[in-house]
Amino acid sequence: MRLYWLVSVATLVVGCISSPVPSSSAKPIPASRIRAPEYTHAQEGFALVVVTRDKGLAVLACTAHLHVDGTLVADLRPREQIRLFLEEGQHLVGVSAADCIGGADQISVNVSRAKPVLLRIAAVNGYDLTIELSAF
Repeated sequence: MRLYWLVSVATLVVGCISSPVPSSSAKPIPASRIRAPEYTHAQEGFALVVVTRDKGLAVLACTAHLHVDGTLVADLRPREQIRLFLEEGQHLVGVSAADCIGGADQISVNVSRAKPVLLRIAAVNGYDLTIELSAF
């Protein structure tokens, strides 16, 4: 019986962990969930920021609101990605829960045309959203 409980707890813990999705295999977000399309058009002098949402059991049914400098830009679901074009300089990029999970997080990023910024939206503790720099 004790082994059963240990296996059950271990399964729940692993199921609550989100895992990164490589940019190359993420699905583009549908246009219907882009709230501020002006952020998705390449413009002279603007820099690329790629935001990819993790995959994982805990986040399957949940939508995450993506904000840039206080503007709601898009609603992302697991395994999705959006490519944003922002003016060079410092920006505040945030994520908040749209429906079934909690929490919100933000990160300050310095964007430059010299190097794209890759960001990852993840679930921590199975329910709280976080946004962080990514190597994927």
